[in-house]
Amino acid sequence: MAHAMLRIAFYLLTRKEMYVDLGEDYFDKHKRQSIVKYAVRRLENLGYSVTIAANS
Repeated sequence: MAHAMLRIAFYLLTRKEMYVDLGEDYFDKHKRQSIVKYAVRRLENLGYSVTIAANS
């Protein structure tokens, strides 16, 4: 954890940028999109036609 924090600090200081928090659920949303994309690709490779619809 300390190494990750030092890398962020070094990046921000060398580029003179402000830190922008992406939000606590950023990686959860990103991972969800990756899982959906992977599943769709697998199904299409198996010959299925896939349509994605959001739940209400």
